[in-house]
Amino acid sequence: MSPSFETPPDAAADNWLRRDAGWSAAGWRHGWTTTAGPDFRAAPETAGHRDAMAALGRAAGLPHLAWVHQVHGGDVLRATQPGLAGAADALWTDVPGLGVVGRGADCPLILVGGRRSDGSALWGFAHASWRSTVARVTSTLMSRLLDAGLLDTTARALICPSAGPCCYEVGPEVRQAARRELGEDALAFFAPGGERWRLDLWAANTRQLTDSGVPAAAITVTGHCTICGGDLYPSHRRQGAAAGRFAAFIGGLQL
Repeated sequence: MSPSFETPPDAAADNWLRRDAGWSAAGWRHGWTTTAGPDFRAAPETAGHRDAMAALGRAAGLPHLAWVHQVHGGDVLRATQPGLAGAADALWTDVPGLGVVGRGADCPLILVGGRRSDGSALWGFAHASWRSTVARVTSTLMSRLLDAGLLDTTARALICPSAGPCCYEVGPEVRQAARRELGEDALAFFAPGGERWRLDLWAANTRQLTDSGVPAAAITVTGHCTICGGDLYPSHRRQGAAAGRFAAFIGGLQL
């Protein structure tokens, strides 16, 4: 699905909050921030992090937000209340008015939403670093949503700005880990680049989504590389320790 981006109607946030027009038209509360917005680099249990979340919630029109301490693994948690839900790299919920939030600075943040047969909505996000991707975090998130009643035919996914296949270089140990954990097909996500490899995390996670039943036409890849795409988003690869963190969120359907 081709992306089309829009800014929110809230004039106070129109410089730092982005949404996908197709998702908005479908009624999903969702979006991601830029470097002009709050910095989410503070530890997830701190007051600084809560302040950043509060600013995001006001701009997004979501009264409550939940997040995790991201650890580059494959664990998925369910959010039943606002605040820090625990240590994991994916979080989902079906609580009306509760948004789930991930943070990143090169790692893909993937938003997923859909409906049950009764029309009720479920939604979540995955923080798909290379380690989390190899640990199948996106597949596991989809499994949790499907177990909770998600109809795969209603599912849609959005891969937010992150390190692209043009720039994301990894060592041979990453390729070996992907081959070991994901199988021979995973080698298709690597392109040679001298002594290192360029890894396409967008394609790798798209595969996990489609293998889980998400229609290919319902997957949007923003296609913005945080490494070479300018300074609109922070990038750990480009800025090192000085890089901040931006956030992506999904909070269910508009009522």
